[in-house]
Amino acid sequence: MHGANRLASNSLLEALVFGNRIADEIIESRISLEFQDHLDIPEWDEEGTMVPKEKVLISHNRRTIQYIMSDLVAIVRSDERLEKALDHLNYLYQDTEKAYEKSKLSPQICELRNLNAVAYLVVKQSMARKSNKGAFYSLDNL
Repeated sequence: MHGANRLASNSLLEALVFGNRIADEIIESRISLEFQDHLDIPEWDEEGTMVPKEKVLISHNRRTIQYIMSDLVAIVRSDERLEKALDHLNYLYQDTEKAYEKSKLSPQICELRNLNAVAYLVVKQSMARKSNKGAFYSLDNL
């Protein structure tokens, strides 16, 4: 909608506009959710989990992802920085999954998993882009 030079406020506007359009479409077409009857989703099992003793580990990993994205995957990028970011994110993914398996479900651990997933997707897309576009510039695509 806004091209390669999207700003955060434009992305928020897109979410509002398209979210409203989707809601209108659902209401108009009265899409049935009958398929839910066929889903076999198990209940959440907290057995063997506990409330993390140190939430600082979750907040530390969150800040680390923010630093990785700011320092290594900023507007000016390079293949070397993207590879390094991917290595760090893979480590954080493994660390986060270990914590997730042992922890009671919380917004903080879910947000951390989601942040890691989005960061990973941004890095992979940046690695796949072989041309400079909009405000994003790769030193390796001169």
